[in-house]
Amino acid sequence: MSLKRMLSVIAVVAVPVLSACGSADDAPLDGATSVVDPATGEIVATNFPKDARFLDVATAAVVQPPIDTCRIDDPDCVGTCSPIRDYGCEPCDSTNPLHWCYVPPPPPPPCTAADGLISQYREQRTGLESTQNYEVQIFEGSRCNRWVVTGIGASIVSDSNYEQLVIEYRELYANGTMGPRMLYRTGSNPYRTPEAWVQATDGYALVGVAAGQQGTHDLRTLVGYARQVVVTSSGVRMSGSYQYLYGGINPYGTIDNQAYNTTPNDNEVFIGLGLRSAVQQTKTLISFIGTLP
Repeated sequence: MSLKRMLSVIAVVAVPVLSACGSADDAPLDGATSVVDPATGEIVATNFPKDARFLDVATAAVVQPPIDTCRIDDPDCVGTCSPIRDYGCEPCDSTNPLHWCYVPPPPPPPCTAADGLISQYREQRTGLESTQNYEVQIFEGSRCNRWVVTGIGASIVSDSNYEQLVIEYRELYANGTMGPRMLYRTGSNPYRTPEAWVQATDGYALVGVAAGQQGTHDLRTLVGYARQVVVTSSGVRMSGSYQYLYGGINPYGTIDNQAYNTTPNDNEVFIGLGLRSAVQQTKTLISFIGTLP
């Protein structure tokens, strides 16, 4: 390994670099897993699965029920139902929280071990603008059965916005095994090949991620941090040191300011991710971190 590459690896693994200052040259660097497609000029990941099973994340807006249920021939009705003046406001929608006859749904039953392993999670934000909202986000699974992340890919459009996020999920079982790989995708251009892609080997799941654009409108560096899934006396746990997964046209490049997030806890694993780019940097990274029982 050359001295230059060795120093780059140390910079990413030991101390994430907090400045985006790499070369903007489109030539793939040593160990690159992405190339420039000569037909489109876009960076595409050559290691992205070719025969993956895709599930698209729904993006349709929720249609709220109408607030005004008054009869049009009632001059006295003010537009919303009242427990005192309910005449002229029929029919009353018992599912609408704004109506007098609203009946709240019963609370969901508590999660049990039979539902799945991961029902509790926390949200962790990093980046120079960590409080901002995401441009792309995937957080799948049921309330009582969140799945673990085993692969991540993404792309950034020319105006420095994330246009795509792809997450590979696997269901985690109590015996330490995992279900089939399923890929979810979202964004304004979800069907393209990601600019960068990383994927954990069998038996591992992601517990961290880092992103670097090096002053460009592309995701040039993507780093995944994975740990092995094992069964201990305490239950299913993440074990051992990090398995580093490097992806992109410059896989060992610098990481954008604070655009990295990992958990060292053996009872935690990534179950979702949100990303936002601005001014040629990934400035918001939102991690959903599940807690193993």
